[in-house]
Amino acid sequence: MERELTIQETQSISLEILHAIAEICEKQHLRYSLIYGTLIGAIRHHGYIPWDDDVDIMMPRPDYDQLLTYLKEHINDYPHYKVFNHDECPDYPYMITRISDDRYKIVMENEKPYGMGVFIDIYPYDGLGKTKKEAVKYGLKGDRLSSLCYQATRDHFAIETTTSLFRKIFKFPVYLYAKLRGKDYFQEKLKKLSGLKSYADSEYVGCVVWLSGGAQDICPRSWFDETILVPFENYEFRVPKQYEDVLHHNYGDYMKLPPEKDRTGHHCFKVYKKTE
Repeated sequence: MERELTIQETQSISLEILHAIAEICEKQHLRYSLIYGTLIGAIRHHGYIPWDDDVDIMMPRPDYDQLLTYLKEHINDYPHYKVFNHDECPDYPYMITRISDDRYKIVMENEKPYGMGVFIDIYPYDGLGKTKKEAVKYGLKGDRLSSLCYQATRDHFAIETTTSLFRKIFKFPVYLYAKLRGKDYFQEKLKKLSGLKSYADSEYVGCVVWLSGGAQDICPRSWFDETILVPFENYEFRVPKQYEDVLHHNYGDYMKLPPEKDRTGHHCFKVYKKTE
């Protein structure tokens, strides 16, 4: 019988994927930074948030594209790793990239299997425009499309983390519409939307293909212009030099621990080591 991995074992595996990708970025002079819960972990815990179940990094779109080109040419140097994105895996449901260790398998609660193992998330940050108003309008268009894409790839309807009564009422009709259209329709629209605005020429940036926090995930580009190395577990990784601005903007008082009942991972999956 296959043994389910603990969250600590999963963290250890994803840490090594992160280290490998960070080394590539350093050697190839590509910009990256820890982001979201991984950034909180780096600053508050000097490593993982103890209950966190994934790794998130951001890369400016030009550097992200260069990394994907590099991995396409050199992935054989990393025999256990596999790239998952819209171009590499037709069944993959997202528009961000995941780097997966294929010695393991993940069983999602509400998602059809497509061969992924323990992974890290790489979010491409696009330019969103020169003004906050322009950035919000552009970014929320991507947010709506990515939400529909997400619903299109669910195995069955579920309320999941939705808390707003308004959203709960409309979620099922949205789910039906998304399933009718299919994920390919939304992925093509997101692909056309990404990269429309120059990262370097924009004052505001964000992951337009997965702006899950809405306007809260839109930041001044200047916050990511400089990075510093900080300890994370037994390695050092890059974070924005202005990490306090990023974290306050995204989370408010990020140093305050959530209530104990909320100290759980936000992905619904189980992890197993593949049998030989």
